[in-house]
Amino acid sequence: KEADNMKIMKIFRSLAAAAVLVSCFAIHAHGAFNDNTINGDLNSDMTVDIADVKILSDFLINNECTISGNADINNDGNVNIFDLIKLKRMLVSSDGYTGFIKADGKLLVDETGKQYMIKGMAFGNNVWSNPSYPPENLHHTEESYKELADMGFNSVRFYINYGLFESDSNPYTYNEKGFEWLDKNISQAKKYGIRLLFNMHYPQGGYQSQGNGEALWTNEENQKRLIALWTEIARRYSNEPSVLGYGIVNEPVVPIVTTAEDCLTQWQKLAQQITDGIRSEDENHLIFVERLCAAKDTETGQSQWANFNDENNYVRVNGDNIVYEFHYYEPHIYTHQGFDWAGTGGYDYSYPDENLAMSYDSKWESATFNGDSADLSDGEWQYLESSFMNINNDNYKILSLVFQAQNLGKNGVAYADNLKIDEYDENGQFIKTVYYDDFNKSNLFYFWSNNSSGNGYLSTSIGYDDNTSICIYGTTDDANFGKSNISAVQGHKYKASGYFKVVNAEKDAVVRPRVDVWSSDSAYVLDKNYIETSLINNIQFSIDNNVPVYCGEFGAGINCFSENRGGEQWVSDVIDICFQYGINFNYHTYHENSFGLYTNSPLSPPDQRNDSLYNTLISTLTDRSEEHTSELQSPRYL
Repeated sequence: KEADNMKIMKIFRSLAAAAVLVSCFAIHAHGAFNDNTINGDLNSDMTVDIADVKILSDFLINNECTISGNADINNDGNVNIFDLIKLKRMLVSSDGYTGFIKADGKLLVDETGKQYMIKGMAFGNNVWSNPSYPPENLHHTEESYKELADMGFNSVRFYINYGLFESDSNPYTYNEKGFEWLDKNISQAKKYGIRLLFNMHYPQGGYQSQGNGEALWTNEENQKRLIALWTEIARRYSNEPSVLGYGIVNEPVVPIVTTAEDCLTQWQKLAQQITDGIRSEDENHLIFVERLCAAKDTETGQSQWANFNDENNYVRVNGDNIVYEFHYYEPHIYTHQGFDWAGTGGYDYSYPDENLAMSYDSKWESATFNGDSADLSDGEWQYLESSFMNINNDNYKILSLVFQAQNLGKNGVAYADNLKIDEYDENGQFIKTVYYDDFNKSNLFYFWSNNSSGNGYLSTSIGYDDNTSICIYGTTDDANFGKSNISAVQGHKYKASGYFKVVNAEKDAVVRPRVDVWSSDSAYVLDKNYIETSLINNIQFSIDNNVPVYCGEFGAGINCFSENRGGEQWVSDVIDICFQYGINFNYHTYHENSFGLYTNSPLSPPDQRNDSLYNTLISTLTDRSEEHTSELQSPRYL
């Protein structure tokens, strides 16, 4: 039905975002309505079915077909888009879906064999707080499903916490209230043509994403309980076509036992065991297996977010109807800006940004070591300039603005303020300032020390022309604050400058501004081309192995939608590229403080909507659904 009705979406372009849609009514039948008293039989075959939807759609789009029945479905005296919406709702509401979504090579197909593209929204369900009871009529309501259907979504990635189904004190004994909650949501969702993808966001052993769920991997009993719970879920819903599938573990972060590569083996083994348990009860549904997110060093507590194989950390699972999943928040410094919990509390970035360079293979090459250095005996603010960095190598792609503070000594302190990089053409003529920071808002610089001595911070009491600056102290080797990802132009030259103050430094200390240059074979500015390249990197596994992939999460935080930071454009570009390449996708998330379409507390009903995100999703989903119909049938990456 999804592919058959793609033309319908063209009509939606003209609808205002706040249009009030007519409510549908449910008639119990199977696949069609055998009642000639019902409006909508437009070809006089005594049934109302998908053929009538096509007739009305063609009539509204091209006015080229003949309608033999009553097309005024809502009896308002007009034949328009509202009649088409109601007619489609009537079919969906009659008996939910009649078949299951299956994997067919790189594609997903519906019960008719037509391509099905997942266009999802996440329901977080407040799983992170370990709720004792399901958040019924709080996080979302039945009206939420209707809203998403009206916006153009066809599925919900439905987050679950194992604690709603069993307790640690009484494992393997299942709480019916948890399953009643799932049943209720299935019933509500199917009224509006929404399929549910159950995602184990918080498994036994702990929430994975932030590296705090080690007990899932170190306690074998937790793994057995997770396998058993998935097997029970599959048993209960094996014949429910309104369930899209099962996401077995969200963002696995696996502790290192021997090597980081061994974490892939641990995850593959558990993923296969869960899959086998599900398949013992359910051969119908899709199973979603996410790539390994990180390997955690248990000695340092640090998680290594890197690739440990040649397949972008995907692990292969035996069986049919397997979908491989990745998440997309690139670049992290942009999508997560302004969140203390993400370590990005002071970040301030915009999209697109021609001066912000992104790369996967950058390598440090050189720096301006011949410019001004601070007078260590002065004790006052000094203006310093670096020498020129000439971009005369084709591989020189990325610049860093550096505040070097080497060998300050245990009592030495250095401050820097009003740092900038200026760009000049081949003849030395000034073009523009490509980066400037007075540190009034935040500190976007990273501290580095060759021997781990000293530290750096944002000072809110000392500054050149105000009370803010960045400060480095206590270094006994080379150290600096650096701001990377500045795009370089071939043939141009760059100079760093700023104001510096040095107190109690050792006599061999070096304090100065620098321009550092990095080489890269594949550097991009932060724009749609970068997003396209990074998304293609995530689907290469699909291309190589002829399997479907799914972007299970993508989203921009609430701060991306204020002060012209371009969150709307970022969301639009990601969705556009997903349509262009046939990538199944899911937006994170419907209702939470940081990333939600609704940003009020998830413990209360959704009522504080991010209208700019809402309007972007509506316009992007409806426009792209029709524009890329032909590409959906044969995605570019095939």
